[in-house]
Amino acid sequence: MSKSLLSLGLCLLMACAGCSNGSGLMPKSGGRPYEVLVTGADSEAVAMVASSIRDLKMEGLPQQEAAFDVSTLVSDGLTQATRYARNIVMVTTGIDSLKHAVVSYQQNPYAQPQLILHLRAASTGQLRSTLINNVRAIEHQLVLQELNNGIALLRNKHNKAAETMVREMFGARLWVPEDLNKWKRGQDFLWMSNDAARGMQNICIYRYAGTVLTSEQAIAKRDSVMRLWLPGESEGSYMKTAPYPAVAVNNHSEKTPDGIRPVELRGLWEMEGEAMGGPFVSLSTSYGDSTLVVEAFVYAPETEKRRLVRRLEASLHTLNIEH
Repeated sequence: MSKSLLSLGLCLLMACAGCSNGSGLMPKSGGRPYEVLVTGADSEAVAMVASSIRDLKMEGLPQQEAAFDVSTLVSDGLTQATRYARNIVMVTTGIDSLKHAVVSYQQNPYAQPQLILHLRAASTGQLRSTLINNVRAIEHQLVLQELNNGIALLRNKHNKAAETMVREMFGARLWVPEDLNKWKRGQDFLWMSNDAARGMQNICIYRYAGTVLTSEQAIAKRDSVMRLWLPGESEGSYMKTAPYPAVAVNNHSEKTPDGIRPVELRGLWEMEGEAMGGPFVSLSTSYGDSTLVVEAFVYAPETEKRRLVRRLEASLHTLNIEH
């Protein structure tokens, strides 16, 4: 039974037009993950939409980082070069027949993977009202697209040894990036890492008796598990959740048609007694009389963290509890 948050519906109802037939014959899209091109003939509307998306910040990082890398192009339509961009927001104004702005999307119309979001409105004022109310839903759709892109990559290329260990220890499937090839095993605990000198990336999976109901309970359990299994190099040091409040994306377990929606936390970790820390994201899923947690955390003081965290987050969303 799948416990992935990717099964949840969108915050904004969108109409799908021109979706790919999945033939696999599409050219490969250009650009890097979380890059967004905003384009349209109305320069004022393009600038407004680009500014709204550019102002979005990724939650749970030690410093503010933009959720997306946004570029703009004022044009009557897509060019031969831009039609293959990875994520495109097409802005159209001057449609007098529209009583309210319309948001729709296309999946893989010209390339793969690709998402084109269409924003259509009678005027820039009408479009502005729609953005104020729905920019978070647009963010959700763009993030969802990129998480699915990351999962698609992991499906074809992941650490087979780690997959076997997770299945044997927890009765679950998890696709872990190939370069996370160092690990530590404990009782109902597994830590996998790339052990890199720069940009260290880590995934933990652990289980405990009882069910998680709130984000506070999830944090308390996290601290007890990490203190036991992830001590620091100096005597008495250990990992803990930083005093900076963790961001509870959803702060309680919730019944859904396909199971229980996980408690999702984003926040900062630090090493008690040592000058180390960074961001983490975790999913805590209760099933039966137990709770299974998958967590990604990063230590990369020399660089921005968004790319590293999002890469591992896609791995967390591949969790499938098999029994």
